Parts: sequence; structure tokens; C-alpha cells
Amino acid sequence: IEQCCSMALTIAHTEGRREFAWRDIVEAMTTVETGTAQNIEYIQEETRATAIHEAGHAAAGHVYMEKDVLSTRLSIRKRGGSLGHYQSMEKEERFNRFRSRWMGSLTMILGAMAAEHVFYGENSQGVAGDVGSATSVAASMVGSWAMGPEGVHLHGSAISEEQEEEVRKRLARIGNTIMNRASGGGMLTENPIGAVLGDRDKRAAAAQILGQAYVTAYALMLANKDAIEKIADELVNRKEIYGDEVTDLLNSVGLQRPDIDLTDDSSWPTV
Repeated sequence: IEQCCSMALTIAHTEGRREFAWRDIVEAMTTVETGTAQNIEYIQEETRATAIHEAGHAAAGHVYMEKDVLSTRLSIRKRGGSLGHYQSMEKEERFNRFRSRWMGSLTMILGAMAAEHVFYGENSQGVAGDVGSATSVAASMVGSWAMGPEGVHLHGSAISEEQEEEVRKRLARIGNTIMNRASGGGMLTENPIGAVLGDRDKRAAAAQILGQAYVTAYALMLANKDAIEKIADELVNRKEIYGDEVTDLLNSVGLQRPDIDLTDDSSWPTV
């Protein structure tokens, strides 16, 4: 608090003001948490793409983690090495999380990549950090937390074991495409995550989890394309949105959780 207040006063002084205001506190908090904003203007296409990316994170977090987290910041200002960011905070202090919470987190992480695919038919290199984080979570779920893939549910349809197995394989193929398989050091070559991904069966389970989360995120973006555009439009206009204003924006666009029918080919994204 002392650091943020001191920085807020410094910001006010640089603009010739004797007292700091709420906007100075917010800027100071953001600087402490995510880095100093760089006075860089993106080209129009990149501004739009960054807004779509961050809107994807925000929409997925709002729909699939609303009971657990509160959206607090949405930005397309360059800070540190990031072109933009979405931030949320726990509504209550927790020390233990159930599987459903982690699946919601994976859906939120992959929401940006899903939004890029829905709007552009491909993804940018900006998903690199998201893919690394998602891979780490999925590997931990399988290798450390005894949280294997969910069963395959096809809206009560009567299917054979062969059909169910094909769906699992299809989910795993998507997950394997997403999975961070970079070499040369880092978290994926060290235990315990590297060991999980080095085991054929555990790697397949982690890939299926990633596939399930991504299919969910993709269905959300596809069903709420107009709402995602509204979020992105507001973000392009304002650059950064804070606190209750983020939640108000996400509430106002009418996001809906879609029903996902895995028997319908349109439910399956191309990755």
C-alpha cells in the first residue's frame, strides 16, 4: 500500500498536481503488478487482435470461473513483455481447489487462443505463454493431483465403445497440438511435469484434458461471437478497464454458456 501510494503521488507530481487521485492509485497498482506501461501505439490490426485475445480470456473466466474469481483488469497497453493482459482475483482466500476449478482455469487460459481461431481462423504467437501455463496445469492434474480426464458425454446419445474411444482420441489430438513440447530446458524438461509428459499414458491423459478445455473454450467463443466483439470494441476504445467496470462490461454483453454436442462436427475446432 505504501509503495502504491508513493508511486501514485509521483505520478501526480509529474503532471503538476499536488494530490494524487484514484486514477493515479490504479496506475500505480497496475505498474507494481504488471510493469510500467510503454507509450507504444499498435497498428490497427494488432490493436484489434490483442483486444480479441484478451476478450477471450475475460469471457471464459467470467463464464466458467464466476463463482470463484472476480475480474479486476482488462488491458491492451503494453506492459513488460505483454501486449495486453486480463487479471482476476479470488473472491475468497483458498488453499485447496477441486478439479472443476482447475478445468475452469484451463478454459480461461485457452479462451484467448479459441477467440483467435473463431475470429481469424488461426492463432498468433501471443498464445505461447497461455499454452505453457495450460500444459503445466494439465500435467499437474494428471501426474500430481489424481485429476484425470472427464468421461465423454454426448447428450445422452447411445454410442458404442468404439465411438467413445474415437471421441477421446479426437480430444487428445487437439490437446497434443496445443501442448507445449518445447525443448532446451525449462519447466517441461524438469520433474515433475517433464516426467508426466514423458510417460505415454499420462501424456495422453493430459492431452485429453487440454482437448476438453479447448473444445469448451472454442464453443463459448463461437456461441458468443457478438458479445466478444462488444468486449473487444470497448477495450480498443479505453485501452485499460479496471475493477467493477470490468465485471459490469462482462455482465452487460449477455455471455451464455453453450451446450456442446460432440456428435456435431461444428463443435470441433480446427487447430
